[in-house]
Amino acid sequence: MIFSNLFRRKGRTVITIVGICIGVAIIIALGAVAQGLEAGFGSATRGSQADLILAQSGAVGMLLSSVDETIVQQLEKWPEVAAAEGVLYSYIQAGETTFLYIFGHDPQGFSVDHFQIIEGQGLAEAQDASGKPILLGRRTADMTGTQVGDAFHVTGGVFRVVGIYETGDAFEDGGAVLPLEKAQGLALQPHRVSVIYVKLDPTFPGGTSTAADRLEARVARHFPDMTSFTTSEFVDQEQSIQIVAGLAMAVAAVAVVIGAVVMANTLFMSVLERTREIGILRALGWGRWRVLAMILGEALILALLGGLGGVVLGGGLVLLLNRSTSLLGAVGVQFSPSLFGRALAVVIALGLAGGGYPAWRASRLLPLEAMRNGADSGVNVKFLPGGMVIRGLWRRRGRTGLTVLGIGVGIAAIVTLGGVTKGRMEAVNALWQSARTDLVAIEDDVADVGLSAIDQRVGSRIANRSDVEAVAGAIITFAATEKMPFLTLFGYHPREYAIRHFRIIEGRLLKGGHEAIVGRQAAGVMGIEVGDTLRLLKSNFRVVGIYETGLAFEETGVVIGLREAQSLSGRSHQVMWYGIKLQDPEEAETVRNELEAVFPDITFSLTSEFAENQTQFKQMEQGVGAISFLASLLGGLGMLNTMLMSVLERTREIGVLRALGWCQRSVLAMILQEAIILGILGGICGVFLGLGLGWLLAQIPSIAGFGTGDPIYTPQLIAQSFVVALATGVLGGLYPAWRATRMQPIEALRYE
Repeated sequence: MIFSNLFRRKGRTVITIVGICIGVAIIIALGAVAQGLEAGFGSATRGSQADLILAQSGAVGMLLSSVDETIVQQLEKWPEVAAAEGVLYSYIQAGETTFLYIFGHDPQGFSVDHFQIIEGQGLAEAQDASGKPILLGRRTADMTGTQVGDAFHVTGGVFRVVGIYETGDAFEDGGAVLPLEKAQGLALQPHRVSVIYVKLDPTFPGGTSTAADRLEARVARHFPDMTSFTTSEFVDQEQSIQIVAGLAMAVAAVAVVIGAVVMANTLFMSVLERTREIGILRALGWGRWRVLAMILGEALILALLGGLGGVVLGGGLVLLLNRSTSLLGAVGVQFSPSLFGRALAVVIALGLAGGGYPAWRASRLLPLEAMRNGADSGVNVKFLPGGMVIRGLWRRRGRTGLTVLGIGVGIAAIVTLGGVTKGRMEAVNALWQSARTDLVAIEDDVADVGLSAIDQRVGSRIANRSDVEAVAGAIITFAATEKMPFLTLFGYHPREYAIRHFRIIEGRLLKGGHEAIVGRQAAGVMGIEVGDTLRLLKSNFRVVGIYETGLAFEETGVVIGLREAQSLSGRSHQVMWYGIKLQDPEEAETVRNELEAVFPDITFSLTSEFAENQTQFKQMEQGVGAISFLASLLGGLGMLNTMLMSVLERTREIGVLRALGWCQRSVLAMILQEAIILGILGGICGVFLGLGLGWLLAQIPSIAGFGTGDPIYTPQLIAQSFVVALATGVLGGLYPAWRATRMQPIEALRYE
């Protein structure tokens, strides 16, 4: 009976399954990316043959850890250590769209043996050859069409491919291996490494376990700014894995909520159109639990069919990601039984959530009332403008509400993500505008501002120009504290002009070394006051002031001296960007053109255009577009489901209207108007939901401190949201409206 009921309305069933399928596919695809990243870091560390890994304490992740390379030589002298080796992890851009991770290893070290050469030769054999050698992973070589002996162009230099390697892990096989010194030069981090791999001496008295305990104690005593991990512990604390996993959960949640709404809508319609049938079953002796089980069974079958299709579609999305040259594609993907188990749990929960209330409602139907079903709602709307349209929507208020909610969830995602993106862009622009900066300089062709590194000698040359009033360099890095897992650290020179835009409300500005001023919001969350000692990345700073700027991502951060920030981030004598204040701001474009001619490796932007020109913000805007497409697709499926059912249950009514002289165009207009009204209502609902969600996110200091800023909702964003909502209404209502116009009056009047 369950299968018979489901496929009584094949179109509605298929639409519901497709909606669930898309949600599950997103869970599978993004979950596979998160697991691929976790597996990649695990493979890189376990394959290194290291017993312990040393990293910078408090660093948010491996890519942000920075350790002095000279520590390796000191460790090798300790009796517990058989060998020690520094390794650098970073990511670079090759061409306009290709991103890849790079691994910097000592060619003579023990960890580089993990990369099995399948073509060409290893780094050790190629050391004496001409040119800068590089090993490419098999995936990288395939994606870029590169062979041994080819030149490989990346941002910062040209390398010669001496070998192709394979490890069996997509993360590593989608990257590249360089000699440590070359990787340090490419990442502009001389004499710095991300982590140190340590092999313990098996002949140490008491064995390697005793050696590990002794080594950890000595590291804590001699290098208080470092923490030791086993390979499994290191992967567990990697913050980038948690960020990707969180993103996967957030995007998947949107799809799942919409899928649940589509499911509930379908089952509501099924219960409503079978009310008389359920009444007969109750009259024949069916108990409430039996009716409940029947409807829930239909919900679970729908969910499982959608889940099966989602697994197949998710696998296809994963294949596309594997072929992608974006940074997300460079991560690699990996399936696991736990991922499919989570997907199964989601579809079961989806079936129970989407079918729970319709099933309960069906079980509460009394036989006599159910068999008398068919009375109108009793609301007289025929005298209202567009009364026929409103009556059609009001007749099934529950169905209308669910459809509006399904559209609203997708629109809310657009509003929230768009507002956060715009807020972050405006916050970055406002940062320099508040400091009265006219031009901003960053390294050319970098995928992210965080990868930019400019030699301070460049700043000195710019400052010597007669048309430049002042130059200020800055660095941003991140630290993790107990109360703020993503605490932004801003590095400014205490005597340069840019630091003055931090308005001190208590205490004073920076004057000397190892001093810090703390944002008002960060001070409140961490309970910091002037005079306290703040420990950041195992370094102590004395808090000398509390500041305000009006920008959330600054007020949830900490400002330290530029020199300390350079030391903590491993960027000796470098800054991420320069702010340039001109004698005559009206000459900004002229000065920019002259500076770009003198410094071809640096991009100079007008302050008001800085954020718009950055790759990461363009990618965020593309993300808003992807969410818009997803919202339109899933919302359109829900709308299609609703309008098809509306047309089917009003077949006789449409037949009467056609018999009374209504033309096809009038019927088409009526159905489309209903769909458009639903879209508009969904848009209004989504805008308010999005505004509320954006406000909620802005109240979380760790999120605001990660650079999101306060959300900004522009008229263009609101208009885009309503365009998507209207498009959802039109696309979802077009086929049902066309189908209604094809009904012949006599056939429609005979419809049961």
